Amino acid sequence: FEIEYHFFLSSQPENISPEQLGKMHLFISFCIFGAFVSSLQVSGNTMDMERNEGFTRNKRSTNSDASYFFYQQPDYPRDCKEVFEQCDGESSDGVYLIQPDGYLEPFPVYCNNTVDGGNWMVIQRRMDGGVEFNRDWEDYKNGFGFPHRDLWLGNEKLAYITNQKDYEIRFDFVSKSGDPHFAKYNLFRVSDEGTLYRLVDVGDYDSTSTLSYDALPYNKGMAFTTRDRDNDLNSGNCASSYNGWWHKTCSYTYPNYPWSTGPHWHNFPGGNHNIQYIEMKIRPVE
Repeated sequence: FEIEYHFFLSSQPENISPEQLGKMHLFISFCIFGAFVSSLQVSGNTMDMERNEGFTRNKRSTNSDASYFFYQQPDYPRDCKEVFEQCDGESSDGVYLIQPDGYLEPFPVYCNNTVDGGNWMVIQRRMDGGVEFNRDWEDYKNGFGFPHRDLWLGNEKLAYITNQKDYEIRFDFVSKSGDPHFAKYNLFRVSDEGTLYRLVDVGDYDSTSTLSYDALPYNKGMAFTTRDRDNDLNSGNCASSYNGWWHKTCSYTYPNYPWSTGPHWHNFPGGNHNIQYIEMKIRPVE
């Protein structure tokens, strides 16, 4: 079922008019025996979340103002695969709460159970340019955007998630003429902030991928670079032109490229920037 949360924004996101700011909606889905968070607030950026404490683990409760049943302080699933296992594989695509090993609080992620066997967690999406990706280190660290629209999940979250087990990564694209394409790698891992969120592992390129150019391995081993933290090997700062990424000198793929030009993948059919939609997602390796 779906729970509708109402929340207020403490800072105005891009392309949201003042009239729209009032109450905004976030839909979080849960299976009947799944996780539930008792309150959700946005503070600082759209991915921040706070949770009420002081409840008994696994105690079933009701909200006096609504007919919702939920469990307080559950053992949250660690990724979208565990979300769907918890729901006996019956859950649809949507926003769910997860909590990786060692991470202090649960947070919302978009889970896709439709593409390529399902169990995917979306970590990046560009669909309409509604969120600015020219951000500093702290924004890329904490994440920004909306789970169901344009977003960057956050490097800190990626570090926790990808170091609890092995994950593969899939890039899905839609060209400006509406043609779908994808690129897939059988391993993806990001290090912690102490080592600059380095892209420590990029696996083999899946032979079923529909893009001819294997672009991501060029960035393997690189630290993350943002406009205010230059960790690339270029004489300048690649992020000043191409936004945050694991730049080298600079890259053959720019998923976070300024929207006015559009995301970039080298030798993409129809041109490097012939991309209207891009989504990056990860799931545990079987």
